Amino acid sequence: MERQEQSLTWFNNMKAPMAGAFSGCVTRAITQPLDCSKVRLQLQVEPVSSSVVGARYTGTIQTLFSIFRDEGVYGLWKGHIPAQLLSVFYGLGQFAAYDQLNRAGRHIKILNEHSDTRHFLCGGIAGAVGNTVSTPFDVVRTRIIAQDHGRGYTSMREGLRMIFVNEGIRGLFRGLGPSVMQVAPLTAIQFWSYNVVIETMMDYTNSDHPTPHLILFAGAIGGIVSKTAVYPLDLCKKRLQIQKFQTARTTYGEHFVCKGLFDCLTRTVAKEGYRGLFKGLWPSVIKSGIATGLHFFMYEELLSILVRVQV
Repeated sequence: MERQEQSLTWFNNMKAPMAGAFSGCVTRAITQPLDCSKVRLQLQVEPVSSSVVGARYTGTIQTLFSIFRDEGVYGLWKGHIPAQLLSVFYGLGQFAAYDQLNRAGRHIKILNEHSDTRHFLCGGIAGAVGNTVSTPFDVVRTRIIAQDHGRGYTSMREGLRMIFVNEGIRGLFRGLGPSVMQVAPLTAIQFWSYNVVIETMMDYTNSDHPTPHLILFAGAIGGIVSKTAVYPLDLCKKRLQIQKFQTARTTYGEHFVCKGLFDCLTRTVAKEGYRGLFKGLWPSVIKSGIATGLHFFMYEELLSILVRVQV
């Protein structure tokens, strides 16, 4: 009897993480080409313009077609396996942390009375947790997308091993500082925006439960608003993750060199202007809107199914 109760408790605690992980996998598979396009544009030092000589990529659509022409369909899903593990570990960490923190927050009077503040704080901490446990997969994923065709790592396993051998633990967590700085407010704004839209529309329509269409819409708004707000930090994270990897990417123009977050920001602005901080923004917000909308929709649907499952 006691063992059954323990199994039931474990299953109930794992419902939110399982729903988060599975929804993350599906949305990652759908939006990977946009993510690949975003990373290539973020790492390009030359201006993203067709009028500039030497610029390999000149826009979102051109980047997608160029990758397909040069590398085939595989190129659009480059780094997909580590990206999937990134989504799984991030989804597990994020939704597990958010679910537990949100429950605990309801027992704190001030947070229970101010749900917006609770969603914001819990979302920020949950994002930092999910990001930390998934960073090694993010680093190797970025490098696989960034490397020349036929160079660099041949698999995720080799990439993780080579990074550890050549750069140590620090290499596996390259860019973690700006990454956490970016993802905490990003996730906080994402969950906050999502819940504000849901609660506002439910009050307006006098509904007791959000419809699937509302969940999709609220998730998309949350993804677009949050990604735009912290985008320069995301660009710096990607540029920091490819440091000491220049020998594997010689056909993409000038290699960007920096020593840290502040140095990356100042060098980017000095060389590329403030617009340089927003390279790859369009594929990023499109991907974020689609992915976040689907993520929240699938999470809510799967969680409702799992809640009805009896152990």
